[in-house]
Amino acid sequence: MAKSSRPLPPLPSPVLRLHSLGQGFPCLHPSSGSRLAFAAAICLEDRQHFQGVILGVRGSFERRLGLRWPKLSDPVRREWGDPNEATENGAVGIAILLIDCLTDYHIVHRSYKNTGIDYWLGRKADQLFQQDARLEVSGIRRGDQRQVDARVAAKLKQAEQSSGSGLPVFVVVVEFGLPAAVVVEK
Repeated sequence: MAKSSRPLPPLPSPVLRLHSLGQGFPCLHPSSGSRLAFAAAICLEDRQHFQGVILGVRGSFERRLGLRWPKLSDPVRREWGDPNEATENGAVGIAILLIDCLTDYHIVHRSYKNTGIDYWLGRKADQLFQQDARLEVSGIRRGDQRQVDARVAAKLKQAEQSSGSGLPVFVVVVEFGLPAAVVVEK
């Protein structure tokens, strides 16, 4: 559990504010976004991170981004008792914000099972919410670079199921131990 009495360090710009998921996206209701933010907060605090921790991003994008998340309550902690579910949902929340921050895409549609991807992405400037790219996400509560890279490779292979679309794919793997994220565009 993170300590709230510790002073918050200055953050690099931009800052990923997980609570902003509660504002919703074209295919994400605000209540669902809030749940994703809480799941990520559970994972970050489980790894003893404090508000303002730096998320190192590598892959197709090299960045250092600050992280802020909503305060956790006992009911939220009890809701996210399954660590695997919290890790997967927390990674989705961070991935949504990373795609929004680093690219000109955002999520527009949840994908069907067995397509090899989690979300369809559309260009932010396109109000028709066209499916212009694909997103596959995975989370690891604690892992080394070899494990993260292996997960990225597995997710790229999995995304080949929808490669017939001819659309670019983004794979995001979030590792909560450091924390770090690999964002690969292919």
